[in-house]
Amino acid sequence: MSGMMPDRSGEEEGGLRRLHPQPVPLKGYGNGAFRFLELRHAGGLCILPSGIYAWPRQHFDEVREEDFTPAFELIARMNARADPFAFDQPSPQESDAHVDFVLFGLGEQHRPPPEWLVRACARLRIGLEVMTTGAAVRTYNVCREEERLPATFLLPVP
Repeated sequence: MSGMMPDRSGEEEGGLRRLHPQPVPLKGYGNGAFRFLELRHAGGLCILPSGIYAWPRQHFDEVREEDFTPAFELIARMNARADPFAFDQPSPQESDAHVDFVLFGLGEQHRPPPEWLVRACARLRIGLEVMTTGAAVRTYNVCREEERLPATFLLPVP
């Protein structure tokens, strides 16, 4: 990911608490936490082109539609700015911030996504990939290297 961004760690954006201002590689996961850079975050993560955020959920059974709302509002704004057919063309930095799909790490077990999540992604015209958290972490890191950044939601694993 190109360009330096100011450090806005700890800021709230759309109801999400930013942990880091850029989507950086994840170095590890387990014991209810994720590691990136020299940081360890206990709990869920939401990763967007605008940074890494704390996500309030620990288990799949706790996940609710409103947990995705702040991130989906940010995604809608990012994708609108990155629209190549828009009359007001975005800056090059803004146009890089486009989300093609949601990557949802479900924890240790794979299961079908909630219907409301499938519908929400369809409304945003973005894809949805669900998998275990381990597979999602690996997929996120590969996509990041390819400069294809999905909106990533990760539930921690014990």
